[in-house]
Amino acid sequence: MPNAPAPASPTLFARGARFLRRVAAKALRVRRLKRAGIEYLAPNYLFAPGRLGEAPVVVDCGCGSEAEFSIAMIERYGARAFAVDPTKKHHAALARLEERYAPNFRHVPLAVWHAEGVVSFGESVTNESGSILIDHANLLVDETVSYEVRAVTVAALLDRLDLPSCDFLKLDLEGAEYDLLRHASAGELRRVEQLFVEFHDHAVARYGVEDTLAVVEKVGAVGFQAWSLDDRTYLFLRLPGGARQG
Repeated sequence: MPNAPAPASPTLFARGARFLRRVAAKALRVRRLKRAGIEYLAPNYLFAPGRLGEAPVVVDCGCGSEAEFSIAMIERYGARAFAVDPTKKHHAALARLEERYAPNFRHVPLAVWHAEGVVSFGESVTNESGSILIDHANLLVDETVSYEVRAVTVAALLDRLDLPSCDFLKLDLEGAEYDLLRHASAGELRRVEQLFVEFHDHAVARYGVEDTLAVVEKVGAVGFQAWSLDDRTYLFLRLPGGARQG
């Protein structure tokens, strides 16, 4: 007689139960987001279409070589997009996008941080993302090249672009988002209608989940409501009382 299959271990049952709980929790968040008028755009973006102005202004900081969020906003809503990224190896690809999507797309080769000045930027040879933080995981493991870049604050960036305000600000800064948002003033943040942040507590050892939650709380305290699917990427919607400046 063939042997009967071995019963599943308690560990497998526990893993299965945890997986189902995560799926259910995410499904609940998706429903809540939809009820709030928030959409998901792959790979990880959240935005509220109803809160975008006519021909919205998008400032896409840390856009990468494909600037996929900027391009999606241009193609869907006719946005005017500023793709902000200092990474030299991305410049040629972003120049091609400028040519293809002119006049709606503009590459701005700056780093965005909590302070202005010239800083050292580490570019990974093998990965898309580099950082101004030397303890970013990519810079600790990958072959890298370093060079100086100009860093600006959010307020200085908007001023340089002659933007009193913007409809959407995206921050994918590979760890620099923590100091930037800790130091940002309420008036600076209120120049933005929607703020999307990818937090990198998984990539920079000096930061943990508690740092992410503290920054989320700080942004909420100056007039924004936070939404997230994964507790790593957050969309902040400016509340009616948090009037724009300018």
